[in-house]
Amino acid sequence: MTKGETLLALMEQDLAIARAVKALDELPEKAAILQLRHRLKEIEGVAEKARAYVQRANAMVAKSADEVEMVQAKIDAEQAKVLSGQVTDPKELRNLTREIDALSRRKDQLEREELGLMEKAESGEAQRAKVDAALEEGRAKEADLIERYKSQGGEIQTEIARLRAERDAIARTLDGSLLARYERLREAKKGVAVGALKGALCTACRTEIPAGEVQALQAGPEVAECPNCKRMLVIVGDA
Repeated sequence: MTKGETLLALMEQDLAIARAVKALDELPEKAAILQLRHRLKEIEGVAEKARAYVQRANAMVAKSADEVEMVQAKIDAEQAKVLSGQVTDPKELRNLTREIDALSRRKDQLEREELGLMEKAESGEAQRAKVDAALEEGRAKEADLIERYKSQGGEIQTEIARLRAERDAIARTLDGSLLARYERLREAKKGVAVGALKGALCTACRTEIPAGEVQALQAGPEVAECPNCKRMLVIVGDA
């Protein structure tokens, strides 16, 4: 191939690679995976809050149980004094009885509070289990989507690898300075570095070139420059 033909072939190869990469990026499974991961991150945040809530609720239940136990110990101690027969003073006995009644009321109140705390802890456990189940389901769905993406994207990735290998082979046949110019233009011109002169038209920018300039281009080297878009312009045959 001539230099011009090689440049055009290289550009076609780069465009084919870009199309394949775009097809890979636009696989519906990829968008679904990204969307699902965003949702899973939100659920993980809820799960973390649920775990913290359950931990606090269980700590409060334990604290309440300790308080009930302490009050019961005081009741037992006071009742032991009454039953021991050691306290004979009527006034002291009345005081002990009133203290036992007050402690019993306090114990009843603490036990009611403990039941409420236990209900909150159980509710929190149920919510945590629900969130954990949603996480497990979401992660299973993510794994399935990843497998589907690998399956469908694998063929495209194989094609991209083949195209890039062919592209490298074409690029190696070009002069270093010409290849460097091509790469600079490809980056600056959104992937299209080369056009061909077809009649009076640059195939890259689709602009018609004045007749006088066309004649000058035809009389010049095979690889010129488009006067409009400044890309490399390959003069094809007797364009």
